[in-house]
Amino acid sequence: MARAFPSMFRRHAICGKKRINVASRTHTKTAKAFKPYDLNVYLLDKNSETTPSPAHELKLVQAGLGKRTISIAMDMTHSEFSSILYEAFPKMEGLSGGWMLYKATGGCGIRRLNVIPPDSEGYTGSQIKSASASGKTMLYVIPLQEELDLNPLPNDAREFRKMPKATCQMCNKSMPLQVLALHIQVCKSKDSTSSNEETEVQFISESNLDEMKQENFPSESVLPCPICQVKFPVDSLELHASLCGEQNLLESPDHSTFMHNGDSCFADDTTGKSSSGQVLCLEDLLELLAGRVNAENQFLICVSRDNLLERGLKQWQRQKKGNPANQLKITFIGEAGVDSGALRKEFLTEMISGIEKRLFLGQRAKSPQYSNSDLDNGLFRTAGEIFAVSLAQGGPAPCFMREWCYIYLTTGEVDVTRICKDDVDDVEYSLLFAKVEEATDLTDFTDEIISCGYTGALNVEQKDAIIRAIVLHATFRVTPMLGELRKGLQLYGLLDILKEHPSLCKSLFVPGEDCTPDADYILSNVAPEMSERGTSRASEESKIINYFQDFLQEIECGGGLCIVLYCTLL
Repeated sequence: MARAFPSMFRRHAICGKKRINVASRTHTKTAKAFKPYDLNVYLLDKNSETTPSPAHELKLVQAGLGKRTISIAMDMTHSEFSSILYEAFPKMEGLSGGWMLYKATGGCGIRRLNVIPPDSEGYTGSQIKSASASGKTMLYVIPLQEELDLNPLPNDAREFRKMPKATCQMCNKSMPLQVLALHIQVCKSKDSTSSNEETEVQFISESNLDEMKQENFPSESVLPCPICQVKFPVDSLELHASLCGEQNLLESPDHSTFMHNGDSCFADDTTGKSSSGQVLCLEDLLELLAGRVNAENQFLICVSRDNLLERGLKQWQRQKKGNPANQLKITFIGEAGVDSGALRKEFLTEMISGIEKRLFLGQRAKSPQYSNSDLDNGLFRTAGEIFAVSLAQGGPAPCFMREWCYIYLTTGEVDVTRICKDDVDDVEYSLLFAKVEEATDLTDFTDEIISCGYTGALNVEQKDAIIRAIVLHATFRVTPMLGELRKGLQLYGLLDILKEHPSLCKSLFVPGEDCTPDADYILSNVAPEMSERGTSRASEESKIINYFQDFLQEIECGGGLCIVLYCTLL
């Protein structure tokens, strides 16, 4: 054929085209290696719903737990990731009850922890990178069913091999900095220059507390602890007092029995001490409430997601086999799954938000809505029980009440000196305020003014007195609703704690100053209207939301640009 039609088979040569080398087509590029990144992980000693306090962090570090920095690759499997964790935390090798990763919410201080569900193959490198924003966010490793030992490790433990060390100037012993912080307060070396003996690290804990109580000291060198009234040496009293309150809080739930009657559920402390006498900070209060939850029994709520608030309130009131003092367990009708804490948090979050919109009026700080039907149906009392359960079992705080409402909850009385026109949230009375202020003849509003309890003269000179009467009437008429809330807050003895520590608990009920928003806060308040699940549009919209979240996290790491973005979104 080539001889018969030479021009056809030599066409490429005539046109000046170069024959393509077939071998070059089959050449494959070498796969690009994944670049590892550093990730900060934090191991807790037990299943917890909040990040540890600074005092508890020091205990975790001394026990070989706490924060570590590990290297993660994108193609890492679950078994490889577990091996790295076991290398960083040797105490995890004995865990047989499982563990999961958690992520803290935005903000500072003690924060709530949200679970990171594993993929079908467990925790992989790509999932960890997405959850941690490429290592910028710390992840918490939490045991599910076991508690790790918190006894301090010896100075030569392998958990401390990478930690910097220093020498105690009193006993000349080298030890990690975290251990040295407590050692220098209890070291009893009298003459470090004349004695070459090494003294062991001493910790004020349960193991040597009895020994210190029995040890004899000169009367002028000992002082009583302000919490437990046990005498200790002056040089170790400060350390003991800092740990005494937290130890008593951890021990108090074991000595409490839960009782329930027709009106309230409360804890009877058999030690004879006040139930809230050891509350030193807000974290102590939440731990005290959590310790009063009866985890041996359950308070089962089976509810549909449709009309969740109304159905949730009814099912809460209809439960006869258990009471709210027990561990709350949630089941959503038509959904398979076991409530390990996530469903309970979701239910409590939706209920608190729904109660705020359903039973309260106002913008940022609110007061109860005047509704005798809701009062008669017991909804306000049920709302008080839900508030107490939410605080005790890891849900959000009902931080939306006006200050005068919180004062009534703590004292049972209305402080009229702290009530003004701005505290009235009812639109009807707000319109009446405007009418009275603008009117030149008040006779047109005689019936409305008299119905508010005003008995003075109706003239322009008495406008201030008339407005004051309207304010008092508008606030006093909702006190029965607050009274029912107080009955619900008797759960776990929360009402007694509010009475003893009103200033400490105020931030749980009264909104304070606006905090600087972060990426998580912005995303949690964004409510996009998504397409139907399963469609191609819904998939694209989900990708857009994920890209938007990554963008927020990136500018958050760069500075305070999230504030500007948040204001733009509003």
